[in-house]
Amino acid sequence: MTNTTALIIANDKNKKEQLVDHLSATGLFQQIKPLKSTSALFHHLKSKRADMVCWAIEKQPRKVDWINKLHSDEKWHDLPLIAFAEDQQSVINGFQLGASDSVRVEIDPTELSARMHRHLERWQRLLELRQSKEQLQKMALTDPLTKLGNRATFDINIKQAAASSQRSGIPYSLLMIDLDHFKLFNDNYGHQTGDTVLRSVADSLKVSARDADICCRYGGEEFAIILPDTTAHNAEVLAERIHRNVSRVSRAQPAGRMPITVSIGISCTNRLRDIHPTQLIEEADQALYLAKANGRNRTETWKADVITPRPSFSYEQAPQFAFGT
Repeated sequence: MTNTTALIIANDKNKKEQLVDHLSATGLFQQIKPLKSTSALFHHLKSKRADMVCWAIEKQPRKVDWINKLHSDEKWHDLPLIAFAEDQQSVINGFQLGASDSVRVEIDPTELSARMHRHLERWQRLLELRQSKEQLQKMALTDPLTKLGNRATFDINIKQAAASSQRSGIPYSLLMIDLDHFKLFNDNYGHQTGDTVLRSVADSLKVSARDADICCRYGGEEFAIILPDTTAHNAEVLAERIHRNVSRVSRAQPAGRMPITVSIGISCTNRLRDIHPTQLIEEADQALYLAKANGRNRTETWKADVITPRPSFSYEQAPQFAFGT
């Protein structure tokens, strides 16, 4: 075990120093930090590491609401809390008040070290299990090729954006983005090259978007970006930034290759339209098809007074490089 940190809570200065000496003798901790108050405990836990809290329990304990607060926090409710007591009744009180372990201050140093080691091992296993769980959850919500959010991430976040917009009355926007002629690109240069392009375009989306925006791979060569608290005008500004960044990806290709471009459809809510996310997706999708119909490599924004039919293309009508979507 490395970089282990113990925090000490004690009202009496001598008891505090005594606990520092006891914990130092175990050789198990790289940092031992006495705290001035229980408030300092929660201030520390907001941003810093802790592997154990050692508490000098008094014969007549004062309010211990801080223990309930610690146990109610999902991140810290399993953090080892060790009560150090001067008599047997205080040892029992320690357990009753919620300590993970309760020992006499005069405990044999070898026994104390063994107890501390056992608690630290258990805590480390819990941290590893928590980390594994978080990684699995992240994997379940991440597209493995582009490292953007996947369709499940999109479905979760657009519902949250809709709920937030409904509460606040602030609009949110949706961009649907599709690579132009991508089927032809794959046919000409192979799927591995196509995958490289998908990753590069995904990186362009991340660079273009704000921290609050949710970038997802919607499926195949289609992407989506959810823009919380964003008007249609600001969504159009983002779309232009995406076009510029994708053009840089295109220029970085070997000479002679097909250009890489994207078509973008935008839809936005407003205070006069309380619409379901499914409708917003359909509107952005219609705007995307209009961008395709109007020549690709462009952005179109859905407007309520404009009917946007999905275009149908034939190979005979299609211009050069128009055999894909």
